[in-house]
Amino acid sequence: MVRRDPRALRALRNSFPMEVATSDVGDLLARDCDGVIVASPHTLHREHAEAALRAGAHVLLEKPMTVRPDDARAVARTAESEGRVVSLAYGWNYSSIGAWAAEVAASGALGDLRSINGHMASALVHMFSGEGGYGVVTLDGYDFEASPDTWARPESGGGYLYGQVSHQLGLALLLVRSEPELVYAQMNLLPSGVDIDVAVTVRFADGVLGTFTGHGRLPWGTRYPFGFQLAGENGVMTLDFERERADANLVDGTNADAAGGRDAFDGTSRDLWLDVESGDGIYSCEGPAQFLVDLCNGRDPVDRAPVDVGVRAVVIMDAAVRSAQSGSPVELQAA
Repeated sequence: MVRRDPRALRALRNSFPMEVATSDVGDLLARDCDGVIVASPHTLHREHAEAALRAGAHVLLEKPMTVRPDDARAVARTAESEGRVVSLAYGWNYSSIGAWAAEVAASGALGDLRSINGHMASALVHMFSGEGGYGVVTLDGYDFEASPDTWARPESGGGYLYGQVSHQLGLALLLVRSEPELVYAQMNLLPSGVDIDVAVTVRFADGVLGTFTGHGRLPWGTRYPFGFQLAGENGVMTLDFERERADANLVDGTNADAAGGRDAFDGTSRDLWLDVESGDGIYSCEGPAQFLVDLCNGRDPVDRAPVDVGVRAVVIMDAAVRSAQSGSPVELQAA
């Protein structure tokens, strides 16, 4: 454990059994760690991830991977050269719904993908305005709260795009495996200068069109919407984490006309589906952490948030910021 603030460090040390608790990253890495979780402010992700990789550790990196594409690509190159793994802390990807969706998309059941539409919402106006955190956790008399320096500063990757749409892109880019070619975005900003309403359109190299929208204006205590619709040449897939639904309808030649009248459109038939249990749609980050534990223990876990997903997400978000500022689409060059 590394914490800069000595009071916070003391509170954590007194609250949890830890072999290492220090204010210096070098002290931690000198302990020959098998794996390191990097959850520092966004702008420090590259520095800390590369240091951990060069020390021989696998890295679980909080989202967003970085703020700038060059930094994300540099981390990926360092992981490759050091023979270590960088995975992203995209909890949705490890949910039963996310894992099922990835398997269906990879199976080819939907045919060649043609579009993906995603939406989400959160209760974040207070935090992104810099007026407070996301609730206080008190340990040993010390109050831990999210810092405005990370979440309410546009130059630090604050705002809804990097803070939340990054979640959406994390799962979407596990399902759509090609590179983004063009990005167009519009955003509404808070007085703090960070975005709170986001609409992003992406054209991918394989012809897939993506739309990703979200806002941080949800009333506190409301179940957050999060979901996707994917359309392929052979069918469509619906993922709804709010209502806990995951299913697909496939083209089989019998739905070429409107035979059956209204009954043909009542939505009761499904060709593929996941038997979702109550609570499966609630966000958890246990999956990424378990992946790192399994990896460090020599097992062969499935990486559901590989480094290329993180890189492509940063490329899209950086282009979205530039597009929103200019009012024009941003064309991307192949890396």
